[in-house]
Amino acid sequence: MAMELSMESFGSMVDNVIAGICFFEYENETMTPFYVNEGLFRMLGYSRVEGMKYLKKVEMSIIPEDLPLYKQAIADVLKDDGAVDVEFRTVTGSGGLRWLHVRGNLYSREGNKYVIVTVIQDITERKNVEDELNKQAERLHILSEAEGEQIIDYNAKTDVMVIRSSDSSGMSKEKIRSSFIEKFDDSTIYDEDVAYYRSVFRGLLTSPKHETIEYRTKSFDDDYTWYQANLTSLLGAEGYVTRVVGRMINIHDKKLKELELLLRAEKDALTGLYNKGATEQLIQNALNDSSNNTLNALMIIDLDNFKEVNDLMGHAQGDQVLVDTANALNDIFKGGDIVGRIGGDEFVVFMKNLNTISSADILANKVVRDVDFSFDYEEKTIHVTCSVGVSISPYHGKEYEELFSKADKAVYTAKANGKCGYRIYDAATTVAYHATRKNTEYNPEKGMEMNRAIEDLVMQVLFEDKTTESALKSVIELITGKYRFHRGYICGNDTLPISKTVQFAASGYEIGRETKEHYELKRVVSEILFDSFRKATIIHDYDLTAIEMHDYFQVEGIKSMLYYPITSQGEFQGAVIFENHEDVQLEFSEKEMEEIRSLLRIIEAHILQIGLMDRLQDFVTQIAIFDNLDSFVYIVNPDTYELGFINKKVLMSSPEVKIGDICYKALQHRDTPCDNCILRHLKRDDPHCRCTEELFNYSLRCWSRCSASWLECREENKLALLNCIDISEYFIG
Repeated sequence: MAMELSMESFGSMVDNVIAGICFFEYENETMTPFYVNEGLFRMLGYSRVEGMKYLKKVEMSIIPEDLPLYKQAIADVLKDDGAVDVEFRTVTGSGGLRWLHVRGNLYSREGNKYVIVTVIQDITERKNVEDELNKQAERLHILSEAEGEQIIDYNAKTDVMVIRSSDSSGMSKEKIRSSFIEKFDDSTIYDEDVAYYRSVFRGLLTSPKHETIEYRTKSFDDDYTWYQANLTSLLGAEGYVTRVVGRMINIHDKKLKELELLLRAEKDALTGLYNKGATEQLIQNALNDSSNNTLNALMIIDLDNFKEVNDLMGHAQGDQVLVDTANALNDIFKGGDIVGRIGGDEFVVFMKNLNTISSADILANKVVRDVDFSFDYEEKTIHVTCSVGVSISPYHGKEYEELFSKADKAVYTAKANGKCGYRIYDAATTVAYHATRKNTEYNPEKGMEMNRAIEDLVMQVLFEDKTTESALKSVIELITGKYRFHRGYICGNDTLPISKTVQFAASGYEIGRETKEHYELKRVVSEILFDSFRKATIIHDYDLTAIEMHDYFQVEGIKSMLYYPITSQGEFQGAVIFENHEDVQLEFSEKEMEEIRSLLRIIEAHILQIGLMDRLQDFVTQIAIFDNLDSFVYIVNPDTYELGFINKKVLMSSPEVKIGDICYKALQHRDTPCDNCILRHLKRDDPHCRCTEELFNYSLRCWSRCSASWLECREENKLALLNCIDISEYFIG
């Protein structure tokens, strides 16, 4: 039985095609996309929002040498002589370089307006193969002159490894190993290097990347030779890695000299890790060998409360803590990383060839979790933990001293914010730079000017960081730096999805180690403020009448505060607070205050996990559209009547209305749902249903024409969109 092909099912099929399909309007030498399938965005590594931005300025992402081909192809399409094919290189969302084959047709023409239909395919693998074949003669020539060098070519589809080399006479030879991964033969690799070799090769097969590894190969008499392998994995048209190519260089003599040097003076006698001098030299050597595109991280681990163990329980017990810490670090980090002890209770780790910044984040969190020891001493427990600081190369520098200095500052911040934790130096700005690296040149001496709206950056951080507290901490840091606050924090009751106060302090205003009682005090203080201030408010120390609040400001050194209560259904849940500790009072322009309120709204929605923000990726485009409409927009859960979203125009006109409020209470000042609620007229089984009514909005103090429709009509998660226009003049007339 043939399937009935509806427009909806056809659209779904087109969206799931691997190739890209795109319709453009061409007018006055401007290409404007008006339909793009999901396959194109997946191919290029963009979200739909970023992908549309790319297509609108596609010429900026095409390699300059290929731009004339692209422009000529457009001119040929406009002649309407049939299909036109063109191949060019472009930069993807991940920063990689891809070859695209575009086939275009003129679909229609009205005056000077043309409609062009294109089918786009990724031909990078084909181009790479062609390039590889073109270079074979050159490679063989190199092999004939470079004894000891080998060329590696692994085909992931057939699981065949080919190794080409030359002998002492310059004659080339070839080894072919079938079922290379399926029947992996580790007998030729030195025992200590097998796990490292396999993990690197497995990583190359998961995603396209470049890796440089050093390992030993064994001969029949169990003697070994050191090799350095420079390997690159290539993405095929199928969307997964299909080849790994590279070269192996014999570095045996060089490595033996390095080992001789290290054996003389590299090891720490107690822990067996590299000592201070060897650690610094090895890290600097690794930095010198790294390219600008290689992501590395330097981590400082400083033990908390170690002195207490050493002084009270003796040096033997202290030494054992150091040995246990070293063992924990050796278990966490791979063979290619550098792990050293550089002081009494201070350790350094250099992590090579990271995939993303979040890899350093994950490893730092694991260090904090695993370096955790408890000792009973005279009816008390001594708890030894660690504070970790991380700096990222090349973002924070390319020299050891610079990276160490910034990681050390991050350690200081971690200790000042309660110990037993970690910080990535300037984490929020690093995330922002990472997100905007395609459009921003980073100068470590000058820092970075964030050229994207802070709202976009905040939403990206909240979406990309899957750990709620980590995401909120980065957002608090971003806002603290942007608006020159001294401290910022979020605290709340037990219903919020955060285990304790999330906080950040600017340099010089660190909070210090706070007790559980102090966290509770902050929560209580924020709840007391709620009785007087129920919306985003700037509070100055001289405005306070309550004695206990005035005393709290004085003890904490607070001169002024931006206070924003988090509420759900009108009930206090917590607060977002930013502080100023100098006599210069907080002052913001109307535009800045509007921007800050919008950021606080986003944070509140993320914490409460209601409305749109918990599905940010799906609705980010609609949020941008709603915020810029010249009408009042609300998104409501029709079952609970909770407001899940309000746009900027509502915020400006009704600042007391908040996400999480009950709509009939906030908008109509009622204790029960409206008798003729427009939401009740929406048919729950019709996703295209739309209703319109004229009503008086008490929060706006105006008559409005309210149109209600479904934003999402799934049975388990319905959301209604209310779009209201002020009609007071018309209505009264």
